[in-house]
Amino acid sequence: MINIELEHIKEFSNNYNRNPENKQIENAIRKNGVKNTCLRQEIIVKNQPVFNIELPNSKRYDQKESSKCWIYAGFNTIKYNIAENLNIDLMKFELSSNYIAFFDKLEKSNNNYENIINLPNDVSMDFIKKEKILYYCANEGGYWHLFTNIVNKYGLIPESYMPNPVEGEDSTEIERLYTEKIEKDITYLLEAKKRNESIETLRNMKKQFLQENYTFLSKILGEPPTTFTYEYKDKQNNYIRKENLTPIKFKEQFLTLNLNDFVSIGNVPMYNREYHKIYQKKYFNNIYNENSTKFLNLPINELKTLVINQLKDDMPVYMTVSIRKYRDKKSGVLDNGLYDYENMLGLKRLTKKEAINFNNITPHHAMAFVGVNVIDGKPERWKIEDSYGTKEKVDGYYIMNDNYFDEFVFNVIIDKKYLTEEQLELLKQAPIEYEIDESV
Repeated sequence: MINIELEHIKEFSNNYNRNPENKQIENAIRKNGVKNTCLRQEIIVKNQPVFNIELPNSKRYDQKESSKCWIYAGFNTIKYNIAENLNIDLMKFELSSNYIAFFDKLEKSNNNYENIINLPNDVSMDFIKKEKILYYCANEGGYWHLFTNIVNKYGLIPESYMPNPVEGEDSTEIERLYTEKIEKDITYLLEAKKRNESIETLRNMKKQFLQENYTFLSKILGEPPTTFTYEYKDKQNNYIRKENLTPIKFKEQFLTLNLNDFVSIGNVPMYNREYHKIYQKKYFNNIYNENSTKFLNLPINELKTLVINQLKDDMPVYMTVSIRKYRDKKSGVLDNGLYDYENMLGLKRLTKKEAINFNNITPHHAMAFVGVNVIDGKPERWKIEDSYGTKEKVDGYYIMNDNYFDEFVFNVIIDKKYLTEEQLELLKQAPIEYEIDESV
């Protein structure tokens, strides 16, 4: 058989109708939809939102239609430390994502300009496209290292001192316009390179572009404050006033974690990734030549041990995950057995390695582990803090079965003090670079 012929369709139909269950399932799905028909309620009941290692609940962020999950996951990792140092109620404390997003966008433009400036003057567009140097350009997405780059350089401010504007809640339009602005600037740089203009000239051009970008971003997102007076009520309802703070001073005084002590540990069992090696994306960064997106690839059980040890010390764990499959938003359950696709539809699930190889799953979302239920030394389920408000899930928290961790968690961010001596030794390797368009 090379092509599908009409006699094949007749054969397929006859075989389909020989089994009366097929029509019953067809009718149920047509009326109720695939997920509602295949949902297994017993799996939801099994995943109770109870954990024997758990951080206290905090005010949940809502990223709405933005792509700032990586920023909010970063906040959810550090806010416990800051709130403790401020002696403020976690349910009343928020940090400004708009402030981080502003400088991330500004720095991403500079990174793009510098990548172009440092290419040979006779560089071709074929080379730029082949190397995917501008693949992300001004994309609003990011990872832990991009978050720490901005916090280390620009500091932090509370949400109320630079709240989200309209465009901060939906990244579509600003990302489109800002990308076009940067791409137009790069055409000017490429023309100047063809004229063999000096590096000094190119960087003067870049400075003008950055001034324009600062103005562009300030008009849409608001200009970031350079100083502010922080006023709040502490846990005892005392009025506190901190005058003449800068974002850097706020970070230095109240964030006592060293963000540079945290490393990315991945579980990526794909065809061209070996365990116990470090991998790094080419060109993808915000601050030029600063910490870039890299990870140490380890077996999944080593990730779990590291996460549990960090949670035991009341420290959340930043993570990246694919959550589009086997998820019920209403109950907040993430479980590989949540939908009975195999018996209802004959679907055989891809393994994690197969799914990554086909780009079927990607680390498209960042969240934070804030709890785990461990029985007889083994994790059963995990508590995950998301950044889409409290209307869905369990007040905004997912309950992730341990089988989901195996198949869909890609990276966790761990303080180096929890790594074994062997794992610390592996961090000394030179990273292996891979193409920027590869998801992991």
